[in-house]
Amino acid sequence: MSVAAHELLACLAEIGATVRPAGNHLLLQAGAKPIPGDLVKRLRDAKTDLVRALVLAEQPASISDDPAWWRRHYIVRAIDWQLSGDRPEAQARGLAWGELLNEWHNRYGRRWPEWQCAGCDAPIGGLESLKLGDENRIHLNRLDCLLAFGERWRGEAATGLRALGLDPPLGFHA
Repeated sequence: MSVAAHELLACLAEIGATVRPAGNHLLLQAGAKPIPGDLVKRLRDAKTDLVRALVLAEQPASISDDPAWWRRHYIVRAIDWQLSGDRPEAQARGLAWGELLNEWHNRYGRRWPEWQCAGCDAPIGGLESLKLGDENRIHLNRLDCLLAFGERWRGEAATGLRALGLDPPLGFHA
């Protein structure tokens, strides 16, 4: 973690405030005291560094926290995709990046409470829902919930991979 990020997190802790990453955004929660405007500005200016530091801090320690492991996995999967289907390199890299997003999400992705829609954050209530492979649930009859959740988890995974030093292939939108 950079010195600047560490200093900003210490300032927040001093006033009882917290910050957590949410995709490419930071969610601030004030403590007993409001967050001063100049601190908010400094947080905005250091957003990329803070998101990277916070995402890495949230990940459990394991071999897969090693950026070299993720790079090797990406390269091997891209080669596999290219050779197994006679695909162009760009397409193979896109498929491998998609697999990396899935892998990161499966390991570290957010899990919503069973009662809450992972797409719109509203309660499921008595409405029909769809339980996804990651155990999250979304409203079944609302396509926007599925689309919002997909965009959210892919954004969070891409942020996590960027924090490990990986960038998506050209033309790939997470």
